[in-house]
Amino acid sequence: MNSILTAKVKLPFNINYTFNASPRYQWYYRRYFASSSHPSWNPLTNNAGVDREHNKRFDWSINNTINWEKTFAEKHRVNVTLVQESEERQFWQDVIRARNITPSDALGFHETSGGDKLLSEFDTEDSRQTADGMLGRLFYSYDERYMFTGSVRRDGYSAFGTSNPRATFLSAALGWTFTKEKFFNWTPMSNGKLRLSYGQNGNRSLENPYIALANLANGVGTQGYINASGDYIQFQYLRIDRMQNKNLQWEKTASFNIGLDLGFLNNRISTTLDYFQMSTTDMIMNQSLPDFSGFTSITTNLGEVQNNGFEITINSQNIVKNNFTWNTTLGFSKYKNIIKHLYYSYVDVLDASGNVVASKEVDDIGNGWFIGQPISSIWNYRVTGIWQVNEIEEADKYKQRPGDPKVANNYTADDIQNSDGSTTFVYNDKDREFLGQTQAPIMWSLRNDFTYKNFNFAINIYSYMGHKSLSGAYLNQDNGTSTISQGLANTYDKPYWTPENPSDFWGRLESKGPAGLNAPQRVFDRSFARLDNISLGYTLPNKLISSYNIQNLKVFGSIRNVAVWRKDKNWRYWDIETGQMAPRIFTLGINLSF
Repeated sequence: MNSILTAKVKLPFNINYTFNASPRYQWYYRRYFASSSHPSWNPLTNNAGVDREHNKRFDWSINNTINWEKTFAEKHRVNVTLVQESEERQFWQDVIRARNITPSDALGFHETSGGDKLLSEFDTEDSRQTADGMLGRLFYSYDERYMFTGSVRRDGYSAFGTSNPRATFLSAALGWTFTKEKFFNWTPMSNGKLRLSYGQNGNRSLENPYIALANLANGVGTQGYINASGDYIQFQYLRIDRMQNKNLQWEKTASFNIGLDLGFLNNRISTTLDYFQMSTTDMIMNQSLPDFSGFTSITTNLGEVQNNGFEITINSQNIVKNNFTWNTTLGFSKYKNIIKHLYYSYVDVLDASGNVVASKEVDDIGNGWFIGQPISSIWNYRVTGIWQVNEIEEADKYKQRPGDPKVANNYTADDIQNSDGSTTFVYNDKDREFLGQTQAPIMWSLRNDFTYKNFNFAINIYSYMGHKSLSGAYLNQDNGTSTISQGLANTYDKPYWTPENPSDFWGRLESKGPAGLNAPQRVFDRSFARLDNISLGYTLPNKLISSYNIQNLKVFGSIRNVAVWRKDKNWRYWDIETGQMAPRIFTLGINLSF
């Protein structure tokens, strides 16, 4: 149940006050019963039993805004905005999962207290989080030529550590509409504005509103003791599964932007160009901890990631006639990010003589984070092809056979030379390479809109380029129960290597990597272009509908996910963008208003 409450009050001296409140209440009930009398559901398993779940959520937010605007001497415009906002989120959950109910589960959802205490679960979870913020913003414009905006924002969030629940963020921006200068008289350019800005913002996205606090959780399994009567008593216990971090604070991003807005031919052609540099510090990360600490990791603020990019948008009114128009929007963007710092832990770099010549910050190999590389880097073994029949002797050196993948052995100093003259090839982190990144560095889109009398037609295409992913599906290791060779399972068509139908990309059924590396993954290029949407609509003339007291009647149809073109022709694992099924959607509809 959602609601929005709004109030606007006009005060003296041209001051406007706005109040917004948004309370929301949600609830959810779940009931599940599976009788133990079913022949396939043993009462001692989790298949049979009762589930009763009830949760509810209540959120609210309020916003108070005061705005004042005044123009002096016709050219000096001043606007002041003050904002105060706060919010609260509360969640309650009760769960009962009763198993092996005695003496019988014939009562269905009822009498769950008879469930076996060691097989059943009775759990509750309550959470509460609050946030508040204050903002002050000043805007000044002289003759709509020179503009300045400055703001200060102070935000607080209850989920951060007790030492740093709040943070302050500053921003400033300058604008210059140079086409309004007296010296500018180039007629084709109808608008030109230069923008320069610097701003800070924060990220409060946490997986748990209590992540900064230590936590008690159920222990693994049970413990027990023998009482005075000689009986063995089992019980569950609690353990601390999360380390406290009272210094956890806001993740901060500082951004510098320079932009240019241009318009030509009375703005029939307009373009926006932006270049930005962003630095994100105090990133909220899970830092690995040594085993002796008793914890695997702690959520803390570490590291720095630098981002930069370029964006351009072009809008054009290609044709403007009485009965026909054609508009085009083209967007292009290119992004790059690198990890500048992680844990600020350094090691010495030695030369061939063992002398210290430099220092290097330590990478986080476990998380796949490397200094100087994109945060989404792919660091893995490089598959170079598939062993063929005429390479059987060479494949045997790697304990493989034809149809298995070839993997680059880049570092050979640790390979083992055996007494019989053979070599045991060793694969470890020294053989891995940087093979790309999973985030697309290049994106573009193109949209065309046409109108002819009462018809409108639109077509949209977009593309992500330059990103990759890993997959081991080419190994065809899903034939363990002969799902492919014996046709014992219904699976999609899959290519695989055979001596009669060799391939340098697809492995044989149940192919294996070299000794010590059972399933090396292969890189797939995920670049694609998608014809995303085609739509057609027709608005009936008023003379046909006015007699029926109809104000507007529009009939429309659209097709989503019309076509996809992918760069990697070997990709065949569902949709190239999502990795899941992507249906083509046909829509027919009517917009009707009275």
